[in-house]
Amino acid sequence: MSARVAVVGAGPAGLAAAYALGRHGVETVVLEKRTRPSTHPQATLVNVRTTEILREFGLFDAALAAGTPLEQAARVRFLTAVAGTELGRLELIEDTDKLMRLAAQSPARPMLCPQNRLQEVLAAGLAGLPEVTLITGATVDAVSTGADGTVLEYTDGTGAHRLAADYVLLAEGMHGTLRDQVGITGTAGSPLGSLLDVHFHADLGHWLGGAESVLSWIVNRELRGVLITVSPEQDEWLLEIPLTAAEGDRTGDAAALVAAAIGAPVEVDIRGARTWTMGSTGIDRWRDRSGRVFALGDAAHTFPPTGGFGMNTGIQDAHNLAWKLAAVLAGWADDRLLDTYQPERAPVAGFNAAQSEHNARAMAEFGALALAAPDAAALSTGIEEQRPHFDFYGQALGFRYGVEPVVDDVIDYTPEVRRGSRVPHHWLRTADGTPISTLDLAGSGFALLAAEPAGAAWADAVGYAHLMNTVPVTAVTVLAGRRTGSGTTGFGDPSGAATAALFAEPGQAVLIRPDGHVAAVLPGRDPYNELIAAVIRAVTDGSSTAEVFV
Repeated sequence: MSARVAVVGAGPAGLAAAYALGRHGVETVVLEKRTRPSTHPQATLVNVRTTEILREFGLFDAALAAGTPLEQAARVRFLTAVAGTELGRLELIEDTDKLMRLAAQSPARPMLCPQNRLQEVLAAGLAGLPEVTLITGATVDAVSTGADGTVLEYTDGTGAHRLAADYVLLAEGMHGTLRDQVGITGTAGSPLGSLLDVHFHADLGHWLGGAESVLSWIVNRELRGVLITVSPEQDEWLLEIPLTAAEGDRTGDAAALVAAAIGAPVEVDIRGARTWTMGSTGIDRWRDRSGRVFALGDAAHTFPPTGGFGMNTGIQDAHNLAWKLAAVLAGWADDRLLDTYQPERAPVAGFNAAQSEHNARAMAEFGALALAAPDAAALSTGIEEQRPHFDFYGQALGFRYGVEPVVDDVIDYTPEVRRGSRVPHHWLRTADGTPISTLDLAGSGFALLAAEPAGAAWADAVGYAHLMNTVPVTAVTVLAGRRTGSGTTGFGDPSGAATAALFAEPGQAVLIRPDGHVAAVLPGRDPYNELIAAVIRAVTDGSSTAEVFV
C-alpha cells in the first residue's frame, strides 16, 4: 500500500491535515489506533481562527450543529458555587459596538464544540474526499526513512502491513513513540500541577439559565475549579479541578467534588473522570533530519488548558503545513519551503504556551484572593485582570509569522497588511452580488490582490508570470463602488473599506498565500519583476524579511 502522505493519528490536528491535503488533491492515508473518538470532551473552545479554517473546509455549519455558538455563552462567571453567590463576571462581548467590531473582523465566529464531536465532524468530512483513506484500529509500530520516502509498519485486525509514503505527519499526541524513532526529541517545562477532569450531565438551568457562560469559576472552602460548558442544550459539563501534590489522584471523589461545585441537591450522571499533569511540552525539531517526517498538534506541543489553545494551535499547524506539502508534491514549490514550517509555527506555539502558563498562574492567584474574602472592589479588579485569559482575539487572529513577538496584543486584534500576517477580512461582491471574503480568494494557490486602475497591470504581470513558472497565481482586482468584473477575477467594494484598508499606497498589490497569510506587499513600480521575485521567495525558503519588495 502506498500514499503521497501518511498521517499517524486521527485527533483534530491529524484529521485537519488529512482534510486539507485531500482538498489539495494529495493522496493521503490516516492511521488511527482507536476505532472511535473518546467520549471525554477534552478541549471545548474552537477559536475564531480555527472556525475560519473549518469554514474554508466547508465544515463550519456541521461543527456548529454539533456545538454551541459562543455568543450564546459569551461571559465568564466567578461563583462560590453554581447555586451560590456570584462574585463577579467578565462579559466577553460587553455591548453591541464590540459585537459589531468582532463580526467585522472575520467571516466566522468562535464556538463551543467538544473535541470528540469535532473529530467526528472532520472524520465524516473525509468520507467525501476520495483522495483520503482513514484506517482505524491501526497501531503503527515503526517508521523508517530513506532518500526516496518512508515506510510505516502497522498492525490492525487483519494482520501486519506496510505503508510507503513520500512524507509522514506524526499527529500521535504527546505520548507517541514514533518521534523518537526519527530523532525528534521531546522537551518539557516544569509541571504546573495536576488536574482532575470530571465529565458529567446535570440539569443546571435553574441556576445558569439566562446567564449562560462559557466558563464558571468556582471558589469555595471545598474546591477551586472551573465548570466548563460542553453542551448546555444537553446538560453536559466538565468540572476541572487543580490538585496539589499532597492530594494525589482524586477520581474516586468525583461525585463529592461535583456536589460541592453545584452547592445544591441535583441529580448528577458522572460519565468519566481522569487526572492529568498540567504544563507545557515541546520538541527540538518539527521536521526530522531526513526531511520526510513532521510533527504537529500535541506531538509537537502541549499547553495548560487555560486559554484553550491546544487543539486550536494543532489544527492551525496542519493548515500551515498542508499547502506547503501539496505545493512540493505538485512540483511548483521547492523542498526548502517545508523548512519554513518550524520557524513559522514554533514561535506561535511558544507564545501560546507562555500565555497559557501565565493564565494558569493568574487564576491560581485570583483563587487565593477570592478565598480570602476581600472587599468587592478588590474582587472586581482581580476579575478584570483575568481578561487576557478569555478575551483574546488579538492572540487568535493577530499572530504574525517571521517576527518577534508573534503577537503584539493578546486582547485586541488590529488588522495588518504585512508580510506574515493573516490577510484582513473584508467582504467583496461577486458579479451576482454574492459576498466573498478576502480570506476566500487564494484557494489552492496564491491570489494577487490589487485595486483599479493598477489591477490591469498586475493582471498582465500574472499572465506573463504563468509563462515563466507553474506556480498557481490568480489575479484579483478590487473594483470601486458596486461594479463587478466578469468571471471571478473582479470583485466590487461597495463601501470602499476594503480598498482603503488593503492598499496603503496607489498601485500596490498584496500577494496572499494559500493559507490566507500575506506573502508580500508589492509597490507596483515594476509589477512583473516584483511579482516574479515575490513568488519565487514565497515558494522556496521565504528568506526575504522585507516588508515591501523593490
